[in-house]
Amino acid sequence: MRRHTAIHLAALALACAGVAGRLRADRVEQTAKDAGPSGLQAGVARADITPPVGIAQLNWGSQTHVVSAGTDPMGMTATALVLSDGRQKFAMVSLDALAVEPFTPAIARAAAETGIPAAHIRLAASHTHAGPQLSRVRGPAGTDYTHYEAVFGTHVKTVIDKIAGAVAEADAKLRPVHVHGARGTGSININRRVRASAQGPAAVGRNSEGFVDRDLIVVRIDDAAAAPYAVLVNYACHGTVMGFENDHVSPDWIGAMRHTVEQALPGAKCLFFQGAAGNQGPVEGFTGDLAVAHRLGSVLGHQAVALALATDTVERTPRFEGFVESTAYQAKQPWRVGGPRDAALRFVLKPVDVPRRRYSDRDLAEMRELVAGAQTRLEEAKQSGDSLKVNQANARLRRFSDLLKQWSRPYDPTPLRVDVQALRIGDIAIVAMPGEPFAEIGVDVKKASPFPITMFCGYSNGQGGDYMPVASEYEHGGYEVQRTPYAPEAAETIVTEAGKLVQSLR
Repeated sequence: MRRHTAIHLAALALACAGVAGRLRADRVEQTAKDAGPSGLQAGVARADITPPVGIAQLNWGSQTHVVSAGTDPMGMTATALVLSDGRQKFAMVSLDALAVEPFTPAIARAAAETGIPAAHIRLAASHTHAGPQLSRVRGPAGTDYTHYEAVFGTHVKTVIDKIAGAVAEADAKLRPVHVHGARGTGSININRRVRASAQGPAAVGRNSEGFVDRDLIVVRIDDAAAAPYAVLVNYACHGTVMGFENDHVSPDWIGAMRHTVEQALPGAKCLFFQGAAGNQGPVEGFTGDLAVAHRLGSVLGHQAVALALATDTVERTPRFEGFVESTAYQAKQPWRVGGPRDAALRFVLKPVDVPRRRYSDRDLAEMRELVAGAQTRLEEAKQSGDSLKVNQANARLRRFSDLLKQWSRPYDPTPLRVDVQALRIGDIAIVAMPGEPFAEIGVDVKKASPFPITMFCGYSNGQGGDYMPVASEYEHGGYEVQRTPYAPEAAETIVTEAGKLVQSLR
């Protein structure tokens, strides 16, 4: 009897000890630190690419200033992310710039330094319109650009060096990571294609009845100790909060968004990948007040933070483990880590041929009328003596004259080529293309994706570029339709081929 009692007491003691051990363990929740390795490695590095004060900032035709007078405290950055599964590597660089074209030599430089294939390195511009820019068709007419070209050229070379250096540094920092994403809703964008009406011609502004894509995609990367390491944010909204009155070099709303995310997840670097923003603009824009850009960026930043904080980068599920006698009789259902998530890396790139736009005699006649009208308005503006009116009239004339030259070229039936690429990271797909696709394109590709989390990105390097409207928008005219080199069927071709591409990653 004593022997059985002793055994019973020992078993009870062990059971109590087990419960007590679990209770102690639950004081610290299970996270990525409790999972095995996913097989994925990542490295992140950032370079400051803030240019010197006084650099050319010619982003707007109507602006009366040529150079920047100050710098947004958010600064301008290039942030590199390198991913590896031990067999292959990929690099993505989030760049505060209007476009990637001036900086593409950094790809070959980074490839030579790291051994990462050039095809596996993607530059992605945030598409801020408040950064350094030099264009002879913008700003005050008659400006001597010689000095500014030299300064701007030096800056571009410096940024190329820094991009290549950031990729090399990120590659040297590779560490085991876990990754997962979430999809939510942002609130700072609106369709920007104002329809022609009795009040005036088609314009860029706010169209509350137009198509809008408010998908906010966030990908969180944690290191093996469960510390946030990187946060990728994808959203479709032009960086045009800051307009022609602005004289500060700025990442626009993207800088404040990035700052907000990094403040909430200390230790992480935020990379922004612009979406299909060809017809998407900010709900408030074209201002000279940095506070507006900071406020809108903070709004989207907090929306992204909520998604990132709610994202589990490893498999976690509640597990029933009995009951605990406390103030109430409680079911013990802690969240336990089941293991790492899928982190398979796969990549495909396809050059897609799309039809080139053809202009009719009627199109050319209408554009000639616009040029003639712009010339008349320029003469009227000169008579007024108002420098802003003169600048606006000059900008209008230059824009229409350049379009007439473009439209008047002999038709070339050769298709235009657009590079479309897709990267799989486990259950996440990232589809990217150059230029400025309309939001409908991104939405349709995301719908066709078999992955629960899919980013669609424009403004990337590769063959192709400029605006790509959807067919239904051509009848409405306007800035983007006037500029596009693509026929109305191009968007449908891209959606079809990009859909096939992302399906092939399964």
